[in-house]
Amino acid sequence: MAEDIIQSWCDVIPSHLKGEMEKELRHGWNMSVVKAKHESEQIAKFGHANAANNIDGVGKLVARIPPDAFHYWGQRLGYKCWEDKSFLKEFLRDNQELAVRNYVKKTVVNGTIFGADGFTI
Repeated sequence: MAEDIIQSWCDVIPSHLKGEMEKELRHGWNMSVVKAKHESEQIAKFGHANAANNIDGVGKLVARIPPDAFHYWGQRLGYKCWEDKSFLKEFLRDNQELAVRNYVKKTVVNGTIFGADGFTI
C-alpha cells in the first residue's frame, strides 16, 4: 500500500521537477544528519550537564535519546526495541555521548539523610 501511495505521488510530479525534488529531499536529510551530529557533540562536550540522579520510585535515567533517533529505530525495528536491554546497551555503546552519568544527591548515614550540600534533609 505504501508503495502505491509513493508511486501515485511520483506520477503527479512533473518529470522536469523530479531531479530537483530528489535534490531537495537529500539536502533536507543531510541537514538533519549534521544537526543531530552537532547536538550529540554538544552533549558530549558539556557532559556534566548530562548527569541525573535516581527518580524516586521509577528507576534511574539511563540515556537522553533524541527524538530523531528514537523514531528512526522505532520505525525500523518496532518501538519495543527500546525496552530490549541488549539493544539499549548496543545503542549506548555506539552513542556514548547520550548516556547519562547518574549520581546520588542523597546520602544516608545511620538513618540520617544528607543532601549533596552536606546538610540534613
